[in-house]
Amino acid sequence: MLIRPTEAQLAEFGEPDFIIYNAGQFPANRFTKGMSSTTSVEINFKRMEMVILGTEYAGEMKKGVFSVMVRVNPFLFLHLTLPNLQHYLQPVKFGQLSLHSSANVGIEKGDVTLFFGLSGTGKTTLSADPNRLLIGDDEHVWSDTGVFNIEGGCYAKCINLSAEKEPDIFNAIKYGSILENVVYNPLNRAPDYDDVSITENTRCAYPIEYIPNAQIPCIVDRQPTNIIMLTCDAFGVLPPVSKLTPQQASYHFLAGYTS
Repeated sequence: MLIRPTEAQLAEFGEPDFIIYNAGQFPANRFTKGMSSTTSVEINFKRMEMVILGTEYAGEMKKGVFSVMVRVNPFLFLHLTLPNLQHYLQPVKFGQLSLHSSANVGIEKGDVTLFFGLSGTGKTTLSADPNRLLIGDDEHVWSDTGVFNIEGGCYAKCINLSAEKEPDIFNAIKYGSILENVVYNPLNRAPDYDDVSITENTRCAYPIEYIPNAQIPCIVDRQPTNIIMLTCDAFGVLPPVSKLTPQQASYHFLAGYTS
């Protein structure tokens, strides 16, 4: 889920800047004051620690680290991830825009495309285009010099996954990948991606190099040409496919409609 250090970097690692305690199988005490669930993701910026209870999704770790990277106040204590805070410091201190988006780049023209959207709107699927190079599927930074990924892998939904519909994601699920909440046959370990008896939000985490056409390293030194907002609109605010002016795009983005 995160960028993995080289052997040389590990040899000179020293002390960690931040520690994650993941006890996902152990539920939080929902009778604790201020607690209303058995799931808890706590970040303490003073102790530089994160504790995960009652949820076995790897995505909690990467989203927590994303918040830490763009923290607001070193003494702030967060219960769960506050999305209105996590994108504050990156633009203010570093002049860079942190993005909840996927990104890819054209093989011939080198045109960069960003896909903004909530979970489940198609960021991972659309960015894994066999005719383009994948930069990343969820978390990026857009700077004055270009776009780069801040993750070491992808986090794809597995519901109704098939080799015909999403070949790159399907083939990335191999030794080294981690399936979450996917029902499988205990005799031959064959997964059943159509089974939703546990949840529809089945997931797979895999290293980005498992996508054969990934852009390694995941950085492109040019500005985006295409910005696609995946709104998954159920209210009729926008037509099914809309081409927005820069002013319209800014309005809907700032209003949170596409984030």
